Amino acid sequence: MKSQKSNSAIVQLPGMKLLFAAAAIIIVVAGLKTAKSLLVPFMFAVFLAIIGIGPVFWMKRRRFPTFISVSLVALLFLAIFSGIGTLLATSVNAFTAELPKYSDSFSKLTLQLEEQLANYNIHTTTTEMFQMIQPGSVMELFGTTLKRSVGALSDVILVIIIVVFILYEAADFRVKLRAALDGKADISRFTSITQEVQHYLAIKTLTSGLTGLLVGVWVAFMGIDFPMLWGLVAFLLNYIPVIGSIIASVPAVLLSLVTVGWGGSLSLAIGYVVINVGVSNLLEPILMGRKLGLSPLIVFLSLVFWGWVWGPAGMLMSVPLTMIVKILLDHSDDFQWVAILMDLKPRRVSKS
Repeated sequence: MKSQKSNSAIVQLPGMKLLFAAAAIIIVVAGLKTAKSLLVPFMFAVFLAIIGIGPVFWMKRRRFPTFISVSLVALLFLAIFSGIGTLLATSVNAFTAELPKYSDSFSKLTLQLEEQLANYNIHTTTTEMFQMIQPGSVMELFGTTLKRSVGALSDVILVIIIVVFILYEAADFRVKLRAALDGKADISRFTSITQEVQHYLAIKTLTSGLTGLLVGVWVAFMGIDFPMLWGLVAFLLNYIPVIGSIIASVPAVLLSLVTVGWGGSLSLAIGYVVINVGVSNLLEPILMGRKLGLSPLIVFLSLVFWGWVWGPAGMLMSVPLTMIVKILLDHSDDFQWVAILMDLKPRRVSKS
């Protein structure tokens, strides 16, 4: 008895609690990294299921059988991903076929820049840096990355299958929860969390789609090749905070150097900045509202953390994952203060 009491007293020490919490976090993070190949498609499926559960419940309220409701939503997701994959694959194949021509054009552009600087007796490392960067190699690397991304879409069948099972369970989850707890379960908090995540994902998808559409139209207006490809890239990478829009603009701006020249390239870059600032910094916060806002520091840290844990897929899901954590903490009586620290603007703790 004495040993049990002494162990309990040690555990209750503030320093020991902190050590236990740190050890638990390390174990969880190590598990996330180890199970990356399993958890990444599962989390994609969870996000899709959160989006799809709304239409499933809507159809069930109109007397649609669960099988029909879930099947229709799954077929819709499959059609969307198949359409995006087809468009992306077609554009990537056409783009990679033109890469040798663009590489030669970049080499000529480098020589022209060297000659122009030499005419003004300017001796600088600018051209050497330009050669070190090798825009042609950057474009080839981008083409290879796009091909791998298209190949990754082959996992979409597995993701859709997981979505189907999640939606089947979610359709009857509230009934099962009430039955398991003898009708005493308060599911209002669970419903609120789900609705807030749905709200965030829906708005982020809407703003990403708008970003991709505007980029595609702007690139086509500027006369740059493959506007559909750059629009799709802008749509997909807009889910990655901070650096996603920058990465999306680099290949198109480099390509514009050899198609419309320096002036057109500068105009294209300005257009990218205006579109991303207008949508991400002005429209998106208005639609999200203060409650779903994240501190810029938290956004950056989440990008670094999830990118380290799950690589590019983690960067793509970093903000949605962090938003889910924030919403869960916001609905917790013990950890609501952490959600407030993560918030975009200070607010008072609700007394419930």
